[in-house]
Amino acid sequence: MDFRNVTLEVSLKPFHDSSEAAIRAVARRMFEQWKLLCVRAETVSVMLWAADGSEILDYRGSLDDAFEWAYWIGGANPRSANPGDPDRIGLHSRCYPYRENPRRFTYGDLRALNAMLKEVGREVTGRPIRVGATFDPGPEFAISAFKYERHNEICSSGTMGKSSFVCCYETLNGDDVAYAGFPEGIPEGTPLGVFLGRQSQHFLRDLGFDYIWFSNGFGFGLETWALRGAVFDGKSFSAARCEEVRGKIIGFWESFRRECPDFPIETRGTNLSTGMDLSSDAVPLRDIYRGGFRMEPPPNSPWAALNGDFGLELIGWMSHIAELPGDSYPFRYYPHDPWWNNSPWLDRHGREPHDIYLPLSVARLDEQARVTRPTSINFLTVDDSYGEMPDRVPREVIPPILDAWETGPDAPGPLVWVYPFDEYHDWTYGTPSRIDEVFFGDWFVRGAVNNGLPLNSVISTRSFVQAIADPARFAESILLSPVPDAGTEWESGFLGFVEQGGRVLLYGPVSRASERLLQALNVA
Repeated sequence: MDFRNVTLEVSLKPFHDSSEAAIRAVARRMFEQWKLLCVRAETVSVMLWAADGSEILDYRGSLDDAFEWAYWIGGANPRSANPGDPDRIGLHSRCYPYRENPRRFTYGDLRALNAMLKEVGREVTGRPIRVGATFDPGPEFAISAFKYERHNEICSSGTMGKSSFVCCYETLNGDDVAYAGFPEGIPEGTPLGVFLGRQSQHFLRDLGFDYIWFSNGFGFGLETWALRGAVFDGKSFSAARCEEVRGKIIGFWESFRRECPDFPIETRGTNLSTGMDLSSDAVPLRDIYRGGFRMEPPPNSPWAALNGDFGLELIGWMSHIAELPGDSYPFRYYPHDPWWNNSPWLDRHGREPHDIYLPLSVARLDEQARVTRPTSINFLTVDDSYGEMPDRVPREVIPPILDAWETGPDAPGPLVWVYPFDEYHDWTYGTPSRIDEVFFGDWFVRGAVNNGLPLNSVISTRSFVQAIADPARFAESILLSPVPDAGTEWESGFLGFVEQGGRVLLYGPVSRASERLLQALNVA
């Protein structure tokens, strides 16, 4: 098999007819459209964008209850006025129903849909089918009384206006609502990880879901879309707070896993990079990866590509996959958007496959400098903002996906980024802090890629010091790296490589370089 998994992400909009025959027909068409890829995978998954995660937070345990689902086009919970839109007609000022008289969805309907997706998917593809639920921290997708009326205290991030995004390490005020996991109500000061974890356990189990997806940076800090955050205000760093914030983020993961121990977690991650997240929000990605949380690492960010920031998309992804929590990682492509009235393949990308070929040219290298490719592919989404699934999109998208996959890298590229994954964490949390160097490094490389640096390969420093035992593995490559500290295996590997005729390109301060390295650079 080419892939371990292919994920078809879909909203509830195509299932506007509640009859079983209609639901099965929509499901069959969806799987048939993407069958050419599905049959090359061991497993096929369907990620359901039912609402915004509030259907999990508000789940009371009754399958007869209806829930507020994502039947809107535009932002469902505008958090601030747009001075450029005084009449409030734009999609960032208000939302519009995607069709007249959208149907009602109950939790029982959702459970029945999950069962039918698994049955039809197996019939069409011959593969086992998983169905995933989604939790999004923001205000975009569905009206949420939980997040924006009853418990806005958990929305400490201002990503899309004041109190707009849920922060994973906040705590809840008490209430007396009988939730599935809290039949006596929420006790005052309950950590969000505890509440969401317990609610997820009930919701996923009762409705037949197989995993959960943390959307839009949830689980990875406070401001997951911005260069400012809990420890950086845009002008100065609060290095003294890094250990405190680190503990809060890991506390979320630990508490969630205690309450929801078995369902796999898949993640969207932030729009940024490992170093950027460390230096703005003290995000302990190393601890999350190595914490035994049964989570998948983030894919490439679709946001950066939509904004033409391909340097950020590429180096962000490379920094996140330099090390892995297991032996798998996903690639994600953005053919449709079910919320914001655009279909990137057809409009923003102009039916050009650049955001297929660019990220699929990335080569992640292991301890022997062998290329490890993505193990799964996600499609966000297979339906558009009106619940349509035009045939031309899979017909046009699948060929370049397969071509990029079959002609992808099989050896280290001309430039190999030796990424200091462990060192960046040590520098952020250590004393004295070197958080400013961490901030500088990834932003510098992002700028270099946006200005033409042909970088496609990444290896962590941990893997590099093992791989460089055979310098011939990098004979055709130039090694790109921050200046290594004196006396480290990282430095020894570089010096040995150079002495044997290898080529390196270093960036960053030289204040901690050894005399030997300074002499090699002719800056002693």
